[in-house]
Amino acid sequence: MWNSHRSGTLEWTMWMPRLITLNNLALGLTGLCLTACVQFQSSPLSADVSASAFANRSLADPALQAFLVEQKAGGSWTTDKLALAAAFFSGEVRVAQSMVAQTEAGITIASERPNPTLSFSPGYNSSTRGISPWIITPSLNVPIETAGKRARRLDQARAELESVQLLASAAAWTARTKVRDAMLKLYAGRENAALLKNEIALHDETLQKLEAQVKVGEAPAFEVTQARLSLNRAKLALHDADQQSDTAQAQLAAAIGIPSSALRAVDLDFSDFTQFPSTPGSAARRTALTHRSDLLAALADYKVAEASLRLEIAKQYPDVQLGPGYELDQTVNRWTLGLNIGLPILNQNRGAIRQAEAKRQTAAAVFESQQATVFGEIETALAAYHGAQAKAKTAAHLAEEATHSSDTTKHMVEAGELAPLELVRRRIEASASALSLLEARIQAQEALGQLEASLQLPLRSLR
Repeated sequence: MWNSHRSGTLEWTMWMPRLITLNNLALGLTGLCLTACVQFQSSPLSADVSASAFANRSLADPALQAFLVEQKAGGSWTTDKLALAAAFFSGEVRVAQSMVAQTEAGITIASERPNPTLSFSPGYNSSTRGISPWIITPSLNVPIETAGKRARRLDQARAELESVQLLASAAAWTARTKVRDAMLKLYAGRENAALLKNEIALHDETLQKLEAQVKVGEAPAFEVTQARLSLNRAKLALHDADQQSDTAQAQLAAAIGIPSSALRAVDLDFSDFTQFPSTPGSAARRTALTHRSDLLAALADYKVAEASLRLEIAKQYPDVQLGPGYELDQTVNRWTLGLNIGLPILNQNRGAIRQAEAKRQTAAAVFESQQATVFGEIETALAAYHGAQAKAKTAAHLAEEATHSSDTTKHMVEAGELAPLELVRRRIEASASALSLLEARIQAQEALGQLEASLQLPLRSLR
């Protein structure tokens, strides 16, 4: 008994170093994998800190100024320059840009190869006598993808990235449209207020002259009532114009992504709203139908669907798993090579292929439908711009006639042919014509904005 026990002890002592070596190898491989792992980095988000940072935003931000220099956007704060500020600050644009970064990580995921797996299942035979009772069976499983599946995944991920990048560009254009709309409303409110202040002064002068005439019996009292009503209407319209300006300024700040107070520190340039570019030709319209960011994004979605179909077709072919192994069975060394192949007997991935084909057809239909919608938007915007330009031209002619009538009346009053009150009335008519002209021009600018939004192209760039 003692000799048998001693023999077993000697065998244990002989095989123990080999067992320790294998254990160390497994532990070493595990440690190497763990040291290569990415560590979590905390990034707390606080509502208070975020609100404080937003409240401190301004158009003088050094990072914004550096961005504007990079974009070669100098000079006054025009619509285009404010649109660049919106691309820098806007939350919607930032979300779109973060989606780009998120999708870029998808390319890394698609390019990764599947990891091998290491199995280690030591055993012990307690009935063994005279030899080592340990059974050591480490094995490695190496998956091998076939039929170019990794390349297909990469094609799909790259198409997804292209789509998201184009949607980010579309988000930047949407931000520009919001900035322009708010700028136009602010311009309209300020210009309207200036004209109304002049008209109020004229109505007040008319009222004073009529009250003087009523006192001496030269005018009926109802004319005073009518003049007072006109004065009150003009005052209420001025309140509306001021409210429009305040609301538009808040909307402009929101479109840019800054507090409203930040706009008070800068002088805004509204000169773009005094110009009316000519309508684009067929080449520009065709460019919009083939190069609009959202249309190209829909086309990229079609590429995603097509790459997905290619991947599903590749999945018909089974992957291979190589399983080299080693077994130390009571002093006997055995080497094995396992080969696992999935058998496409019960299905050949036909269901997934059929679904991918349907998704590709849907993506094609979405693109064609969206392109047709854009075509309709362009045609509608062109018609509206033509009509608004014609109305603005007529309003300009009528305003010119009213101004000429006012000038003629002035000369007649100076010659003693008419009473001074008639001159004030002609000036009120000219002021009303000026307000109508402003309204017509604002409508034309609104139509121009819709046309530029449908083309995703500033018409000034077509000169």
